[in-house]
Amino acid sequence: MDAKYFGKSKASELSAELAQARKKLKPQQRVKIVMKKVVANIILNRPELALLMPEIIALMVIDDYEIRRMCCHYIAHYAVLNPQQAAGAVEFFVRFVGDLDPMLRSLALKTSASVPLKPFLALAFELTRVLLGDSNPHVRTTAAFAVARLYQHDARKTVSHGLIEQLNELLYDENQTVVASALAALRSITDTLGSMSLNINKEHLLALMRLANAANEWRQVYLLSALMAYVPQTCQDAIEMVEAVLPALQHENAAVVLNGVKVVLYLSNYIDRPELVVPSLPAKLGAVLVSLLSKPPELQFLVLRNVILLLLGKSYLISVDVELFFWKFDDPIFIKDTKLEIIYLLANEHNIDVVFRELEEYATEVDSKMARKAIRAFGNLSLKSEAAAARCVDILLDLISNGISYIVQEASVVVKNILRKYPGKFSQLLHSIVSHYELMEEADAKLAVTWIVGQFAEEISNADAILKYLTASFSEDPLEVQYAMVTAVVKYYVHYPVEGEKLVLDVLKCATEESDNPDLRDRGFFYWRLITHPQNAGEDGGFQKRTKEIVLNMNPEVNSENDKIDPAILEELELNFGSLASIYLKPVMQVFRLSKRKLLAPSPALQSRRRADLSYYMNNATLQPIERPPRRENHKKPLPPVSRNMSTSSFGTSSSKASLEKNRKESLGQKLTRKASVITRRKSVKY
Repeated sequence: MDAKYFGKSKASELSAELAQARKKLKPQQRVKIVMKKVVANIILNRPELALLMPEIIALMVIDDYEIRRMCCHYIAHYAVLNPQQAAGAVEFFVRFVGDLDPMLRSLALKTSASVPLKPFLALAFELTRVLLGDSNPHVRTTAAFAVARLYQHDARKTVSHGLIEQLNELLYDENQTVVASALAALRSITDTLGSMSLNINKEHLLALMRLANAANEWRQVYLLSALMAYVPQTCQDAIEMVEAVLPALQHENAAVVLNGVKVVLYLSNYIDRPELVVPSLPAKLGAVLVSLLSKPPELQFLVLRNVILLLLGKSYLISVDVELFFWKFDDPIFIKDTKLEIIYLLANEHNIDVVFRELEEYATEVDSKMARKAIRAFGNLSLKSEAAAARCVDILLDLISNGISYIVQEASVVVKNILRKYPGKFSQLLHSIVSHYELMEEADAKLAVTWIVGQFAEEISNADAILKYLTASFSEDPLEVQYAMVTAVVKYYVHYPVEGEKLVLDVLKCATEESDNPDLRDRGFFYWRLITHPQNAGEDGGFQKRTKEIVLNMNPEVNSENDKIDPAILEELELNFGSLASIYLKPVMQVFRLSKRKLLAPSPALQSRRRADLSYYMNNATLQPIERPPRRENHKKPLPPVSRNMSTSSFGTSSSKASLEKNRKESLGQKLTRKASVITRRKSVKY
């Protein structure tokens, strides 16, 4: 439709134009122009056009198929908004069914089956039952799809009227278009919730394969999708089917190609070591999917997400070069983001140099969002192997030295994970990132640097100054940053009690007295009681020995991001390969509520699922779920309970070190006890 029709028009204006057009002796051309404006406004989502229902229905008396088609499009869209007046169109559809023109019969059935109103559906059930046996193949095709629509509206009535049985009979129709349409309708019905399933025997399968070779591209899509209803009973049957489907991978239409790949993936479950039985299969699948990257961005995204699915589930069936997934200058951000995920999966010891060079260019992109994603990719790769981490650290040091704010802040998160993954190594990275502490403004960056300073306080000469700077905005920071700050200042205090005393007092005071968040207050009081407990000095009297055993405990090991999906979910996603359901990498029913879960049918040829072998792509990165190791309890026995006097609400204290008592007029424990007493007394008075 011409762009000139896509202007927002009021219902009153269009009504006036229709009235003027109908006054002409031959109104067809003028009415068509106005109706094109109406259809354009339907696309623009103009609900006020529902007021035109009487005028539109009146136009159906004009003996012109194009006008009637646009009128039916209007009725299908707006009938639910104006049901009483829309019911007037039913008599026209009854009249059209008896017309000699098959296009009109088809139009009447298609429209009546598309409107979820009782008068239209009642007519649609009767028309479908009759027109499934129409002499014209186009009408039978429309009737086949009408059965699928009616099943969505009223599944029980569709079955009771025998429409499913009639639809099954169309599978033996002499017209290939009708057969393909019947298969598509049956596939749509069986894919929704219900107990019905589509089963095809070998004889029917061979007939469908012959039809697919002569059908147009969209009929091929229906036929290829229907092939998955066949369950091979032997490996040889599956191999023969794979060889028969391979020519479809060379088709120009992306839908045909993706459905062909889906069928191959399905059949590979019934072949033992398919990459060895058909040695050219991985290279063919890889080349086919890469060739689709020349399509529009939306289709590219679908293909890339399915490449990720293949790499996670059946990496042995695809062979691709990582350089084919490097960014192009005109790639949209969602394409670049998805390509980064594939680069991560394909990175290995053979191509890591090329990957790092490319990612380093991405990290200096003008687009800060993509630069951040590239830096995050460095971090993910560094967690996969120590060799990659060493290279990654060198690049990160170079990037951090530039002092660009968003690069340094994103790098801080990566540095934190590297230091946790490889404790005791890469100290140069530690000092490089903390030297830019004044650039940390974002929550993630500030949290990362706060954790680093608290964890490695003994290795950072100016840790006191950094913590003072970071905690200056404590009350304004997000909750997760406040958590990190409370923990960090306590860690610093147990290392340097003299220097950290004032800092820990100030932060704990803010956390317990000024914060409105109960979790933060609880954490503050927890640390408060911990460092003032009378027995935290340990048996040998060491300063805050028990506290150190708790807050300076070993952190859980950080692994690379979890690259494993539940095998049952992978199986379901592979059976939906090439569809929207596959791009989320989640169970289909979580995304599409009315979809039915697809499972592999049992067969003597069904192979047990193989673990995805990404060793070639992932440099032996673990694919096991990340498990949190048990917390190491270093202290010999649990801390004794802290007794609390409810009348005075005071916490017991004890001296820590004699040398510290001499240097301080009032011990930290005494100060904290006094403050706790004041706070608790206020609470008692208030309540």
